Amino acid sequence: MQAFLLLWISSLLLLCGCGKPHVLTFRAVVDGRDVVKVSGNQLWIEHEEWELPTQLFVNGKPWHPVWNDKTSTPFEGLVPAFHPRDPQKIKLTQLKGRGSVDIVRLPNAANDETLVCRIDDGPFSGADTYQVSVTW
Repeated sequence: MQAFLLLWISSLLLLCGCGKPHVLTFRAVVDGRDVVKVSGNQLWIEHEEWELPTQLFVNGKPWHPVWNDKTSTPFEGLVPAFHPRDPQKIKLTQLKGRGSVDIVRLPNAANDETLVCRIDDGPFSGADTYQVSVTW
């Protein structure tokens, strides 16, 4: 009976996705500073300075956004959608890039549950490839 109960609980956790964290990966060539925003099933960029980011990938898929001045069209269809139960448990990990990557604002009701991160290539000359993962 105990083995059956453990199997049932494990299956339930697997089905609801509760047993493992969700992961989003983002990669881009950045020269300057860019803000990456994530909400629901969308991700978009608000460019701050120097050159627009290039060679964009979301969860390993190439992304070629159209730019409206300094704001990209959104990448739609994030799987899984970004709906963290506890924003305090969101973790941003910089996997590649010479500058800094930081969380600027956690999702909350006031910002439409949007995670805001900044990639800052700093004072370096030229662009560099950045890769980050967000887990929740």
